[in-house]
Amino acid sequence: MKLAYMYATPDVVHSEVTAIQGDVDFCFELIKQTGYTGVELLLANPKEVSVPTIAQAAANSGLDIPALCTGEVYGQDGLSFADPDPKKRQQAIDRMKYAMDIGGYFNAPVNVGRLRGRYQKNIEKEQTLDWIRQALIQCAEEFPEVPIVMEPVNHLYANCLITTDDMLRFVLALNHPRIGMMLDMAHILIEEENLPESVEKVHKHGLLWHFHLSDSDRLPMGDGKYKIKPVINALHENHYDRYVTVETFQIPDSDYAIKRSFEVLEPYF
Repeated sequence: MKLAYMYATPDVVHSEVTAIQGDVDFCFELIKQTGYTGVELLLANPKEVSVPTIAQAAANSGLDIPALCTGEVYGQDGLSFADPDPKKRQQAIDRMKYAMDIGGYFNAPVNVGRLRGRYQKNIEKEQTLDWIRQALIQCAEEFPEVPIVMEPVNHLYANCLITTDDMLRFVLALNHPRIGMMLDMAHILIEEENLPESVEKVHKHGLLWHFHLSDSDRLPMGDGKYKIKPVINALHENHYDRYVTVETFQIPDSDYAIKRSFEVLEPYF
């Protein structure tokens, strides 16, 4: 396994995000000098992202770009695949396609968490799920070389496909070779799942393609209540050999969050 940290690209304009923000060269260098080998991109409007700038910063720092996160497409701009307004659904799909274009450049999967949307009053649940399916298939078919990783998101932030079992059933039913899953330590534990079992059941189907780490309340690793060792053991026992990304709030600041999280995780990597 390798360790990455989350970086919010400049199109993410608000500050309450689980990623470092600021000048790309400075941020990438700090992440690299701390000891990480990768940086995941958190996007809101990927059309506005300068891929050459990101690529040059990655080359200068020697960091991999192992994944792209689309959470702020919904978090910042409220766009989702399940919006009752077809124009907004299309805007969400367009954002995803721009993200997948970037993913293709870096040979990196693109996640779908909150971007999938929510169940809405007066909209049949099956209709919501069908809108999500249609959006995913459209994106996957247009960018067949870019994996999509579906992320279960806990009930505090979502009301649709919130557990590992829910999402696994959904992805298995889709049965698309380029649509898999990612798991997030915090979402699993907030839903009070058995984390090793969640990891094992997704891995068993060959669908565990990415993973996020954070401590409780999205604190830097080691500053909350979560136990780290069982999580890492579960990944090792299931022979997970891809990137793991630290996704925490920058508390009290990014310099501390990056270094504290690495200090706690380094013995396991």
